[in-house]
Amino acid sequence: MSSVRLAAFRHRPYRLFWLSQVATNVGSWMMAVATGWLVLQITNSPAFLGYNAAIQAAPILFFSLIGGVVADRFDRLKLSRWAQVVQIVPDAILAWLVTSGNIRVEHVFAYSFLTATINGLSTPARQALTPSLVPRDSLLSAVALNSILWQGSAVLGPALAGLILGSWGLSGSFNLNVVSDLVSLALLAFVRAAPHRIEIRSGAGWRGIRDGAVYAWHHPYVRPMLVGVGLVTLLGRPYAQIMPVFARDVFHVGAEGLGVMMTVPAAGTIVVGVLMALLPKIPLVRFFFATWASYGLALLVFSFTRNFPLALVMLFIVGASTTATAAATNTLLQQIAEERMRGRVMSLYMASTWGTWRVGSLPLGLLATAWGAPLSMALFAAILLAALLPNVRNRALLALDGPQPAPPALVATERRVTV
Repeated sequence: MSSVRLAAFRHRPYRLFWLSQVATNVGSWMMAVATGWLVLQITNSPAFLGYNAAIQAAPILFFSLIGGVVADRFDRLKLSRWAQVVQIVPDAILAWLVTSGNIRVEHVFAYSFLTATINGLSTPARQALTPSLVPRDSLLSAVALNSILWQGSAVLGPALAGLILGSWGLSGSFNLNVVSDLVSLALLAFVRAAPHRIEIRSGAGWRGIRDGAVYAWHHPYVRPMLVGVGLVTLLGRPYAQIMPVFARDVFHVGAEGLGVMMTVPAAGTIVVGVLMALLPKIPLVRFFFATWASYGLALLVFSFTRNFPLALVMLFIVGASTTATAAATNTLLQQIAEERMRGRVMSLYMASTWGTWRVGSLPLGLLATAWGAPLSMALFAAILLAALLPNVRNRALLALDGPQPAPPALVATERRVTV
């Protein structure tokens, strides 16, 4: 079974692409924590951590929708390569500013906005590229391995950043991120992809965005999955943005302790990601709901405990739940979405994951400034658990755990959006 689930690695284009994305995503998430620690040092305010995340939210949410249309109309591999070239410029500039000691908080804000714009435009193409890199019988394996990549990088990158902050200082993380960009670009240069169907439309790009939104909204499975993962990400994932506050002010463990606090969720996300790739088929929707519940409960316990080892155990569960919820959604959406709509569906998935946690980081940062980080995080965890209750009774979602034909309403919707 493990050889089947890891079948995508037998294909050289996918292996190269996977390694290139590991390099760039780990580097990007290293920057997320390093910039958070930098902002806290400059401003000494948790609210500014929320401001920095919120600045990234608007371009992620807006440009990811445009990026989905672009991914369906242009060569996805070329888009990925050019995006990587462009990304090197702001990364190198910020690394120089930090190393030279000329960095200011407005520089960080400008960097966050620019990189979020690049990611918003390019990530849907990267996510929708997978079917062009492997044969159809290896697609499920590739989706599972992509889930390990995306979610593992989202926790492993911050973990490495925390360790580097404690040993090499701020400049180490920023300079290593530039190196990761170059490694990713070099690997992408050797990737070869099968041509995909490119949508040729005379209408404006806004119609493409509208068609994607209509398709997702009327799809009986896509919409509830996007809403569910959006709620989990909005209320759960912002915890990472205020980890510097917990490390410095709650547990008093400093930058090195921050590295440990970020490493433990990385272990959880990698363990569950590997298990999902190796295990036989599981009921993904019920698995999604179970890990949603474990996510909220672990965050709630973490918020109230002052026992550092127990906090680390809870963070392990949080990391595992982060990967499990997103991987289940990603797998289902890749299976459900039509090829002609996959780029736009994945752009909505990106908005629901990459965008919403940044939106949630602003109120969490403001509440942490007013009430303290523990109480604010506990409130978010409680709302996360409460949001599970109406969703767990959603029959349309539960039907995905068994073979279900596409309903007539979906067929009608598909004809409508192709006009």
